[in-house]
Amino acid sequence: MFDFSRTPRYNPPMTVYSYSRINTFFTCPAQFQYRYLLKTPSPLPQGIELFLGSRFHESMEYLYQQVPKRIPTVNEMMDHFKTHWDKHWQTALQKQKEMNFNTPLRIVREGQTVEDYFEKGQLFLENYYHQYHPFDQDQTVGIEMRVAFDLDEKKQYKMQGFIDRLGRDEEGTLWIHDYKTSAQKMSSEDVKSEDQLALYQIGLLQNPKFSAKEKIKLIWHFVAFEKDQVIGERNPKEIEWLKQKYVSKIKTIESAKDFSPKTSALCGWCEYLPICEEGKKAVENRRKKKEESNGSPSTVASAVETPEPMKPAPVEAPVGAAAPAVKPIRNRRSSFKPVNPDQLPLF
Repeated sequence: MFDFSRTPRYNPPMTVYSYSRINTFFTCPAQFQYRYLLKTPSPLPQGIELFLGSRFHESMEYLYQQVPKRIPTVNEMMDHFKTHWDKHWQTALQKQKEMNFNTPLRIVREGQTVEDYFEKGQLFLENYYHQYHPFDQDQTVGIEMRVAFDLDEKKQYKMQGFIDRLGRDEEGTLWIHDYKTSAQKMSSEDVKSEDQLALYQIGLLQNPKFSAKEKIKLIWHFVAFEKDQVIGERNPKEIEWLKQKYVSKIKTIESAKDFSPKTSALCGWCEYLPICEEGKKAVENRRKKKEESNGSPSTVASAVETPEPMKPAPVEAPVGAAAPAVKPIRNRRSSFKPVNPDQLPLF
């Protein structure tokens, strides 16, 4: 077990932070240390949720690169999605062989398969396509656009990030678009405390290509839902407060002396779970409590109760194997019961 009490004080010179880097520390200092300080390679394969999210983002990038020159057909979009899924599946198989991972991709939810997630991606893409066609809600200004900005006047605290898509509507308003493939959707109240896109707004306001008085709106697309949009907005006073908030967060990180694990329900999803004793204990304790409350061993899938097996196993699929065959979406049957009325029925 790693001795977190003996780790050196973290005080890097002029680190450029990202939202995810900062958020990782406050979620779990141990995970932050493994990922950013020690740069420890993950002992587990990439999670299927991240894999799916990356493939969907690639499809959005392709779509809006084509518009307004031409509008790809829905079949072209599906072909693009499948081609990139297959390509990265081969990469996952190769990495599985090199690292002796148990599986090419890590699936935490019990009963789910790679095929299931492929079908989810197809459904998300098809639903988005028909909802927004012909994609003229705004004019695309940037795709995967990097923003870099300062949080203070002395330029001691710096951040950067990437906007999934930046658009400008007919009234001149800039829209910061973000695409989410998660099965949970933010509420209008959640938006008030969701800082990532508001931080990107700071980046746009400091970018000489834009006016410091730009009207900017934030829009999240939760593509697992029929009504995918969640919209937010931050006024100048809130933006200044946000800068101070993240300066304080960075100061906390840079003065940190203790990087002990912070256990939670998220431990079951952590890429470093096999090398974190406290995390493994937390996962096991939560599993036992659930079994005790049910009166029998749990068969309900959850992030905590079904973590990736810890022991390495032989490679299941040889490198060069094809991606899993998939069934037509519209013939798919599911017993899934949506948590929201507009949630797409494929989970």
